[in-house]
Amino acid sequence: MGLSKNLRDTLEQLIDDTIAQSSNFVNIARSFKPLVKDEVDFALGVAIGEIIGGFYNYFMVVNRRAMTQDELVEMYYIIRGRSEEIKRSILGI
Repeated sequence: MGLSKNLRDTLEQLIDDTIAQSSNFVNIARSFKPLVKDEVDFALGVAIGEIIGGFYNYFMVVNRRAMTQDELVEMYYIIRGRSEEIKRSILGI
């Protein structure tokens, strides 16, 4: 079935909030120097990980169940569809 409109809207808002706080992820990446060679990729991974974790946690609290495969796939495609935008915000573009 996939995500309800309310859940999709919540995920989009979480992505928007993450983009607005992109400098935090850059700072986290810098704090891992010299272990991290590519700050941008590391910051992107942390940002996307926060989106996935935050949304999955929200979903579990609201629905009192784990996500189905269809819901996970839809979440992935929504995040993947905005990943370039997230990366641009990390780059400061």
